[in-house]
Amino acid sequence: MKIIKLSEKTAIEQAISTLKHSGSIVYPTDTVYGLGVNPFDDFIMRRLFRIKKRPSEKAVPLIVKNIAMAKKLAYIDSSAEKILKAIWPGSVSVVLKKRDIVPNWITSGKDTISLRMPNNDFCIALIRAFNGPITSTSANISWEEPMTDAAKVYERFRKETFRPDLIIDAGVLEQGQASTILDLSQGKPRILRVGPVSAKEIADIFKVK
Repeated sequence: MKIIKLSEKTAIEQAISTLKHSGSIVYPTDTVYGLGVNPFDDFIMRRLFRIKKRPSEKAVPLIVKNIAMAKKLAYIDSSAEKILKAIWPGSVSVVLKKRDIVPNWITSGKDTISLRMPNNDFCIALIRAFNGPITSTSANISWEEPMTDAAKVYERFRKETFRPDLIIDAGVLEQGQASTILDLSQGKPRILRVGPVSAKEIADIFKVK
């Protein structure tokens, strides 16, 4: 397990190399540190579940660089697109009906997928350089709290049998709260989890009740 500073000139290059060689990275987002792998790589997806000790029935969320990329992964009608344009980039993950291109190991066999476009320059640069979506589950053991300090992430995984390959250290993140989750897969929007964006803020913008 290697740790490098976000400020290093080769941070993106090292992250992309790790992702393309079936590796896993811990990276900073606009919420908490995320655990990133190539979601279309069966080997590393299986390893991600071992790193997090994550139950197999729990789906894995992804981050995308824009709505166009999201449309390749999920069915997005004009109504949903209008909502996405209002909340992205930002700390709201959106549950949508998945397209067939999305492997079942990402969604744990469900017909929906959780997507987010983060409001973070490094994340967007990473996705663009990788030219594809990246997993964005939080970098922690499943039953533990998400982490905002790269040093603590390193210490937590240092002695584990399964651990991330690379940690991009951006210090202590300011947000410190996992994203709000908005379900658009059933027609009427529903809030599944309240995070940095409150239920009132969602309701005020989209009239969600």
